[in-house]
Amino acid sequence: MTNLVSPREPSRERRLTWLAYAAMLVLGLNVSWLGPFLPEIAQSIHQPLDRVGLIFSAIAAGYFLALPLSGELGHRRGPHFLLIMGVLFDAAGVLGRAIAPALPASLGAAGAIGFAHCGIDIATNALVAELNRDRLAAALNYLHVMFGVGATFGPAIDGLAMANRIGYATVFGGGAVVAAILAAGLILSPRSRLERETVDVEPFRSLLKRPLIWIIAIVLFLYVGAEVGIGGWLFTYLRSGAGGVSRAVASTIVSIYWAGLIGGRLLGARLSARISTRRLAMIGSIVSTIAMASLIFTLPIPMLAFPTVALIGLGFGPVFPNMIAAGAERFPSRVASMTSIVAAGAAAGGVLLPWAMGVALVIHGSTFSIAIPLAATLAMLAILAALDRASGNL
Repeated sequence: MTNLVSPREPSRERRLTWLAYAAMLVLGLNVSWLGPFLPEIAQSIHQPLDRVGLIFSAIAAGYFLALPLSGELGHRRGPHFLLIMGVLFDAAGVLGRAIAPALPASLGAAGAIGFAHCGIDIATNALVAELNRDRLAAALNYLHVMFGVGATFGPAIDGLAMANRIGYATVFGGGAVVAAILAAGLILSPRSRLERETVDVEPFRSLLKRPLIWIIAIVLFLYVGAEVGIGGWLFTYLRSGAGGVSRAVASTIVSIYWAGLIGGRLLGARLSARISTRRLAMIGSIVSTIAMASLIFTLPIPMLAFPTVALIGLGFGPVFPNMIAAGAERFPSRVASMTSIVAAGAAAGGVLLPWAMGVALVIHGSTFSIAIPLAATLAMLAILAALDRASGNL
């Protein structure tokens, strides 16, 4: 690779990095702003709420189906091209969700959104990693901060729309326009020199033989399952526990959990120059484990639940981006393919562990239910501690 860099190249790479950040923010919006509109969608297409809930399953199915294709497409055509395709699929899917007249069309649009989520997820991680190799962990932490920002803004946009009698079709239509504008910006931005010079040094199948890939996938299975499970069931825990709190207080505590996640990723970005990616993920897991164990005792006392859930989010924050960074450090020319493999583990965890927590909540109560993400976080901590000791031997 030549050392000669065009004066325009750094600014071009910064622009592409910011476009990737914007795409991750859009992904966060998509994840969070569907739920509040489900009753309105059900009424509009004349279907019961439980059937409309299949939209979530269709999104997950689309994500899983897109994983192998996205990994190879991202490597063969580059993450820039994959991101363009992902954002275009997002624009089409969100628009389809806005205008779908019946459940089959809604499910088809949801499948397209799942495809989009997969492409955006893999492409943004790969593109940011390739463009920021000298500050890899920091850039990836900032990327995932944008997901948290989008996830935080999504319900706020819904609330503002509902307060002003604006329907879901208008909101999602606006989201499709934003995605289309973002796609245009990506299409008009030339590929970076670093992406053009990526060399294919390892076939996809050989990655499946690497122990580090499977370790990262297992860690992300446990992490995403615990993170999504706590985020999804915390409101119910707070409302149904012995010291059941009001909807307003419960909602505020849930928001603090996600704010803690953002704070953890910002802190992870600041500490990345001094602490290795694996050790930073391990330290975050220690914080979350202690805080989650404390949550069992603080649930009946709302004032104590505030700092406890903030610490859970703070500890969780750096885990995902730093595990992606650990993989990117080890496989710098196969970041897209590596991300597609470990993302499968993350997606499976996001489906299975929250489901298990819901079953445990109904049968055994909130204490037993919280024990599931606590056990997952303890297992994740043990794996990360072993990984830190192994250092570069994997």
